[in-house]
Amino acid sequence: MSVDYAQVQNDPVPTVRANHEPHVAFVIHRNKNKNVVSYAANILADGTINPADPLKVDWIMFENAGVTREGLNMVERNTAYGVNVTPFEGKPGHYKVVLASLPDKVIDFHLVDGKPVALMNINGVDGSRIDRVFVTSTTSWGMPKVQHIEIFGTDPSGAAIVEKKIP
Repeated sequence: MSVDYAQVQNDPVPTVRANHEPHVAFVIHRNKNKNVVSYAANILADGTINPADPLKVDWIMFENAGVTREGLNMVERNTAYGVNVTPFEGKPGHYKVVLASLPDKVIDFHLVDGKPVALMNINGVDGSRIDRVFVTSTTSWGMPKVQHIEIFGTDPSGAAIVEKKIP
């Protein structure tokens, strides 16, 4: 029986990490279907992040039999799930990531003990680790309309933290 990742309470990160992308830092999932966008470190043979292409972003298609992977299309890259990644000035090995859908949130993406982490301000708490984003949307006249976005993570003390954004 497959888990319905179109439900906010179902966290896809453990399944993605165990079965599809071991270097996943965080994901975006939504109420539209079970498919998940994975944001993963592009790790070189020496265990460091590839500075030329630090972040791999693709769909994990849980709706398809056999669970396939697909890249983002142009519209998805530019308006919803795409990222702008640049080296974080003054922080070697760290990358500044800005999601197309959350341009006001800067993510500090790097490795800790060989594992990718993505830190950002969640609900006013700097240095919180982002684990997943859940998007609730409706469709009006064939166009998606985001109702709200929930950012799930862990604050620096290890406590769960959530921020709900209404566009």
